[in-house]
Amino acid sequence: MDFEKFKQWMNFAQHYQSGDFWNHIFDQSKATSGQSIENFPPIDVYVEESRVIILIELAGLTKDDIQVSVSGTTLIIQGQVKNFFTVSPMLQERYYGEFKRTVQLPEPVEGRNVSAKFYHGLLFLSYFRTYTKEEHIFIE
Repeated sequence: MDFEKFKQWMNFAQHYQSGDFWNHIFDQSKATSGQSIENFPPIDVYVEESRVIILIELAGLTKDDIQVSVSGTTLIIQGQVKNFFTVSPMLQERYYGEFKRTVQLPEPVEGRNVSAKFYHGLLFLSYFRTYTKEEHIFIE
């Protein structure tokens, strides 16, 4: 079981046992985030003829809030989204807290070959493809 789901279940069980469950069942301020932790942050992967481009949406974060690593065909991005406020929200759809996302890349890459730029809350990663097009092999 995923640790985040386990935490949600324990929170739910605690509310039920405390008798507080029915008081907050329809309270939107206690609703869980609309963003699923499994798909956070949102990532797009594009494959062009000569390169692979990865676009990662990181609204509200800076480059110092995240870590990116790559191993073969695996891209890992992790960090923490901090809440700016200390009061309880009336409505909360954004995800807050630590995150770690693993994505399979279409082709292997070494970290030193990846270009990374952070611009307006978007992280752009790109690398040149090792095999850009199909080559025919001559048979003797």
